[in-house]
Amino acid sequence: MSYVLAKRELKTPKMLESLGLKVEARRLRHILSDFTFYLNMGRFKVLRLKHGYIEAIVKGLHGEWHAKVNLLNGTFNCTCPHHKFRRALCKHVLLLLELYIFLRNEHKDLELVRGFLETYAGRIF
Repeated sequence: MSYVLAKRELKTPKMLESLGLKVEARRLRHILSDFTFYLNMGRFKVLRLKHGYIEAIVKGLHGEWHAKVNLLNGTFNCTCPHHKFRRALCKHVLLLLELYIFLRNEHKDLELVRGFLETYAGRIF
């Protein structure tokens, strides 16, 4: 399934800014700007989507990564090396959060993502 995203304001950067993280940092800005590219190029394969949960394959430049986020119990996982070795919120999880917001687009879902980011704000890099 492919989507075409012309121009849309990303939600995740605003949430990160409200948590005091500097979204203007080059690396974070680059990661979040990838969302439009990944979406338009069909690089997401959603395996499961429901309230509080998203699981997908994210096709990156160096492989395909299986990522999932459970917003209800605050867990996440990704098969990429960044997550595996650092246990950090990797690019793929951040992209998945933006995809979740894009697909669900309900206020209660925005609040779940905001709470999740608040919990893991210190583990983004």
